[in-house]
Amino acid sequence: MKSNTLALFALLTAMIFCMGDAMANTTPQKVTVRGKISHYDPTIPFTLLVNRLGMGNESANVIIDNEGNFHASFDSYISSDVWVTYKTNFLVLLNPKDSMSIYFDGNTSDRPALLSTIKFGGDNAKTNQLIAKFQEMYYSNEIYTDWNKKDKTVKELEPEQYSKYNDTIRQKEKSIYNRFVKECSPNEISRQWASFFVEDDYYSNIALYPTNHVTANTKSLPDTWDVPQDYFSKFTERLPIHSSNLMNTYSLNLYANVFPNYVIDKLKTSHQENWGVTFDRKLFAPQEVYDSLMINSILKYVPDPLIKEIMLTGHFNRQFERQNIAAYEKYKTVVANHIKQPFLSIPLHNKYIETKKRIKNPELYTRTLLKEVSSSTAKEIFDEIIQSNKGKVIYLDFWATWCSPCLGEMPNSKQIEKELANRNVAFVYICVDSEKDKYMATLSKLQLGGQHYFLSKKQSDEIRKLFQIHGIPFYILIDKNAVITESGSHLRPLVAKPKIVELLNK
Repeated sequence: MKSNTLALFALLTAMIFCMGDAMANTTPQKVTVRGKISHYDPTIPFTLLVNRLGMGNESANVIIDNEGNFHASFDSYISSDVWVTYKTNFLVLLNPKDSMSIYFDGNTSDRPALLSTIKFGGDNAKTNQLIAKFQEMYYSNEIYTDWNKKDKTVKELEPEQYSKYNDTIRQKEKSIYNRFVKECSPNEISRQWASFFVEDDYYSNIALYPTNHVTANTKSLPDTWDVPQDYFSKFTERLPIHSSNLMNTYSLNLYANVFPNYVIDKLKTSHQENWGVTFDRKLFAPQEVYDSLMINSILKYVPDPLIKEIMLTGHFNRQFERQNIAAYEKYKTVVANHIKQPFLSIPLHNKYIETKKRIKNPELYTRTLLKEVSSSTAKEIFDEIIQSNKGKVIYLDFWATWCSPCLGEMPNSKQIEKELANRNVAFVYICVDSEKDKYMATLSKLQLGGQHYFLSKKQSDEIRKLFQIHGIPFYILIDKNAVITESGSHLRPLVAKPKIVELLNK
């Protein structure tokens, strides 16, 4: 009887711990991480990415020396999982006020092998040791490692067959969790974290299957092919989301990002004339219509209050990433009535203030060079780029303020530009189909160097025709002799870097 009472007390303590961290903090608390990477290579980036609910991930400020000793800190309202990235990546769970140390061997890029070397110290060391062990078991299993089988099933199976296949994957993932519980005797927090995380692939597979199936069978499927009407209803099986789940910030963001598939399928019954849905379940419409449809549909069709708050936060945050504050200002009543958790509402409002300030008073990086081409044709703009960069390798980046994939690649461009700062290469950014104030605000936020061109609608149309640009981001690589060597959306910064270096060495 006494042991049962103690077990119940431990369970309640763990639940209160998670709920308290998730729900009570109205001001952020400092989190400190330190440690050492043995066999550290200073040329390989090391980052800590904090998963912020509704806000994506955010890089913590990391200081690391040439021996691999590092120190980082960030503020947090709630318990959050954080990606530790070096050669590969893994998740650690950190609570407000935690001070934790991490030691691992950087001699391998194999995730399970690296996870087997991790040692934790300080706050919540035991919990994170268990979470690391679970990840080691999960990432070494064939259901994760056999990518050829995954691709084959996505291509060959029809929706009903694929759903059955995905159900077997779910059972196998649960068996990994059950083995973890049996072999490791985890504490309550690591059990809760692992039991929620292990469901991620199941829901991601549901979301990704329609798009990937169409892409893999592009020549054989009719244009009318689609999944059954109730296909995405399985997303609701994960509900309700409890406060104890909020520590799974990575998993919840992932889930909130795929749940719009369910919402958009509900919307498709409306048959309105001024909006549409792409084959990969993306809603396209004029911005005001898009905001109205998505916000009101989230309110109408999302049954869980926490997921509803996270999805609304994510919607407004994505607009801020595009330097757009109009929706947040227009729907301030929705924000006030439906985004009530301080760990969502306060960071979101702070980002609104920051974005609004940047739009009104953009501050550009000192090495940013703005080019005035308002009266030039597309051909004249391209000639000007070639003439002003004679004898250099040129990397052209066509982007827009509203293009999330474009913006997502900018930090990589910034890093490569920094690494090649003393080489004979020019990074040229050409902004198309955008508004001037949002363009300036975006540059202010990104703090990119390089040369920047803002094109009018007419110039944007001309340059698209000139280079046959059907979608962005789009990149062009030009050698020292002004010859285009490669172009396309695939030529993203990390892909382009070795090709740039090769051209520089010729």
